Amino acid sequence: MNRLRLTARTLLARYRGRGDPPGWRTVKTTLAAVLAYLLAVALLGNDVPPLLAPLTALLVAQVTVFRTVTSGVERVGSVVAGVLVAVLLSRVVGLSWWSLGITIFVSLVIGRVLHLGDHTLEVPISAMLVLAVTGPARIAALDRVAETLVGAVTGVVVSFMLRPPVYVQPAGDAVGALAAEMAELLTSMGRELTEGWSSGQASAWEDRARELDRPLRAARIAVARGDESLRLNPRQRRVREGASSLRAALAALEHAAVQIRGLTLDLADLADAVESSDQAEPELLIALGALLVELGGGVGAFGQLVAPEVAGPPREAVPLHIALEIARTHRDVLAELMLVDARTDLELWHIQGSLLANVDRLLREIDLERGPDARRVRRR
Repeated sequence: MNRLRLTARTLLARYRGRGDPPGWRTVKTTLAAVLAYLLAVALLGNDVPPLLAPLTALLVAQVTVFRTVTSGVERVGSVVAGVLVAVLLSRVVGLSWWSLGITIFVSLVIGRVLHLGDHTLEVPISAMLVLAVTGPARIAALDRVAETLVGAVTGVVVSFMLRPPVYVQPAGDAVGALAAEMAELLTSMGRELTEGWSSGQASAWEDRARELDRPLRAARIAVARGDESLRLNPRQRRVREGASSLRAALAALEHAAVQIRGLTLDLADLADAVESSDQAEPELLIALGALLVELGGGVGAFGQLVAPEVAGPPREAVPLHIALEIARTHRDVLAELMLVDARTDLELWHIQGSLLANVDRLLREIDLERGPDARRVRRR
């Protein structure tokens, strides 16, 4: 017995913040459907099997509790609206091609006015099914509403009772992947800078910087899903703190990505200027390459601070502080080597000034003391 309890705790810890274990959602959905059918049989007692109740439970069950509740409310609303349209029209006209057209048109309009979303089509479907019944429309309408209500309530209750899933750690993984890609780009730029730098290489860096939109989009979607999974979900405080920290970290990385794109543009302009004047200074290129490598180390340390074990205790911020201090030291060395008289080379003066400005902004964005968003990242 103790061994079984230990195994259960290990599994729960493994999937804490990562959503449902594999197959768990299938079990919950099946259970909700079966319970909805049994409740409908017991409560309604119709001669016809109340299959609409388990069907509603299947359709209502969503990935998160918030979506489940929202889906249940929208589905019940769509069914009620549809049967009301059918009952009102059945009192005036029978079922014919033109009354069917009016029913569908009115139902679709009502669905859009009520903002029922994906359940808009349920309004005309419910209305048509009620109109097609040969018996009294009022009885068919009440049966349909009752079965839908039983199925929706059962789906919501089961979602609440059986450990509502939280998708915070996948959001952390996505933010960590974003930081890792940004760090890898900066590091590779720094290493390649002293190995054969050219305007063509700088253009390739620009393309790679634009490709950061893909992990950025994935991180936004994952963080939004993690936030949604916490709505109407009574989970531990630490998970909520981790989700709030992820939102701040993602905002900081979004701004840092802008600075990285700016750096690639500056490097492309610098490559053109160096090639046109043929006055490349090895010391300056080495210092610039070392700075980019250290910037990559800083962004990587920022990702390691916020991404792993989001539901666990805060991580130590010392590695990030050390990485930022080293990067600032290299930034100061580079600034000393970039002493250019604006009166003799105005273009190069502008390029170097823009490059240093983007470096400073990037360092500030991931600084836990100075960054507008990074300040809200939890740490020890």
